[in-house]
Amino acid sequence: MQADLELMRSTERGYSAPIVVVDKKYYIYKDENYSLVNQALSELDKKNLELALATIKDYCSFARMEKIGSRLFDLHCLVAECAGMERPELFGGKNIEPTIVRLWVDYERAEGILSNPLHQSQRLEQEEIDGSVNILLNIPITDEFEIYLAKNHKQIMVTSPTSLANKVKKLIGE
Repeated sequence: MQADLELMRSTERGYSAPIVVVDKKYYIYKDENYSLVNQALSELDKKNLELALATIKDYCSFARMEKIGSRLFDLHCLVAECAGMERPELFGGKNIEPTIVRLWVDYERAEGILSNPLHQSQRLEQEEIDGSVNILLNIPITDEFEIYLAKNHKQIMVTSPTSLANKVKKLIGE
């Protein structure tokens, strides 16, 4: 609790909340008009919210995402609205054309990807001797998908299309 209070009071990392101690046991805002919910989120907080939402999406397969997408999208919009961010698109809009994507998945991730497909179109193309696999997807290329690939670039590599592989490389700074 003390760490949370210090974070709220902090001007560098927190919210500059004017918190004071009364009678050595109560915490109140020195300015009674202050409200944490009326404070703008820092760029770091906005980025952390975006990463948290991306992480939630990572734990949902893209096939299941279609089923729970509207609830997750509503949450994403609510967070974006509270954070003063632009309203997001779950799959970048419904008119995005699917693209054939080929991925190489290392042996450590292969079983998980095969048992919990990234998208309902996922097909196993080839299983390698070392346990890695090559899979094919017919999927809309969205920011969320690109972020997922970038976050997992050590275990999942785009083999085609080249344009997607280049976008992922750019995201990871290569």
